[in-house]
Amino acid sequence: MDFILVLAKIEPKEGCQDSIIEVSKDLIFETLQEDGNIDYQLLQSIEEDTLTFVEKWESPDALKKHMASPHFLNFGEESEEFIENMTIQVIAADEISL
Repeated sequence: MDFILVLAKIEPKEGCQDSIIEVSKDLIFETLQEDGNIDYQLLQSIEEDTLTFVEKWESPDALKKHMASPHFLNFGEESEEFIENMTIQVIAADEISL
């Protein structure tokens, strides 16, 4: 396993997409400083009203520490009222050399 990939797709409540983006700013800034984080982005779909966190971690332990971090827990509390649904996919991945 080369890394852990996380895709967290968020379906905002009506009119709440901008609020989720706003409360995500501190989470993204702090997460990018974490040991074991390779990449952490929030993407906005051009086809539907969804946001997706795309995360890349060096190890399961790095992801586990992230999920216990104050900024992650704070985001969960601050964003809860704005989220209709969230689906999370975690992939243990190997890069393919072409």
